Amino acid sequence: MIVPARAFLSGTIVALLASCAGPPLTLYTLNVPSAATGGTPLGTTPLVIEIPRVTVPDELDSQDIVYRNGDVLHRSDQGLWASRLSLGITARVAERLAARRPDALVSDRAQTESPTYRLLVNIDRLDITAAGTATLSADWIIVPHDVKKPIRRDRLRVSETGPVAKDQDVVTLVGRLVDRLAEAIDVRRLDKR
Repeated sequence: MIVPARAFLSGTIVALLASCAGPPLTLYTLNVPSAATGGTPLGTTPLVIEIPRVTVPDELDSQDIVYRNGDVLHRSDQGLWASRLSLGITARVAERLAARRPDALVSDRAQTESPTYRLLVNIDRLDITAAGTATLSADWIIVPHDVKKPIRRDRLRVSETGPVAKDQDVVTLVGRLVDRLAEAIDVRRLDKR
């Protein structure tokens, strides 16, 4: 049987394109679980800390893994965040704070009832350079449901250094910065029940 020239040509083009395909795409998350805390019962009226989505600079709030070289942002062609960066950071902050307050319900999901506290976090700088310097600048506000309690505000600027040759290196640096942010947010002093 003779294969028509058009079908042969189409098959050849598809085979050539497939052979030019790069390595498979890797998806990264920031949701690295911390050590288990033992599952403290929450009771019927637990302290509830709600964390709406953390805001990050617009140019970073995508699935692209990026680093900066001078004034140019470079994105990875082999790796992506599994979700938007703001969602990954929010989940990691919530997980870290929940580990520090096992007696409270810490959630990055909207609650059906008014939470005891809302934690609003704004990251105005998250910069990973080609030289391996990572900087995070953020501010946050803890707003109580009870208007008689004070609103708490604070801010942080931290730096880390490390390799950035691979996507995993960039992910590790971002994770370390987010962990330092979560450590700085003092939820331990919020009223205990």
